[in-house]
Amino acid sequence: MRLSHLTLDLTAQDLTELVRDFSVEDKIMFDTITEDGIRGRIKLMVWSVDFVAVPSCTEEGEVSIDITAHKLVQIPPGIVERQLREAVKDAPAGIGVLQQALKVHLPSLLSPLGISMTVRQLKCYDGFLRIALARVQLPPPGDLMALGKRRTNN
Repeated sequence: MRLSHLTLDLTAQDLTELVRDFSVEDKIMFDTITEDGIRGRIKLMVWSVDFVAVPSCTEEGEVSIDITAHKLVQIPPGIVERQLREAVKDAPAGIGVLQQALKVHLPSLLSPLGISMTVRQLKCYDGFLRIALARVQLPPPGDLMALGKRRTNN
């Protein structure tokens, strides 16, 4: 299947539910989305830490999420970086941590699934996050189902 253009507008509640669909633990909650970024809370060890995530994208399909965390006082960047590295240590190829930014190279991440796309826009507005995609190419439904069955059997 091929789509020329696809635009998604996600609220903070949409993002929270999306994360819950992919994770068994309730460690992250998104509170609000403003033009300055996505504000939320994450459970790190025993603390509930506030964060601001500012997403952006490049023309090469690399999505970047710059993260600043604080709890009453600013948390040292090294701790944030270490926690991000720990969180993605078992992640597939295409995800990396550089300082306090999570970098995701979508073509590398999605190509094993037979999916290709270009991210045209990834930007915060007051109340929602806009994700605009172009040239979305999905494999036939049967191929995706076979891939899913192979992963559940391993």
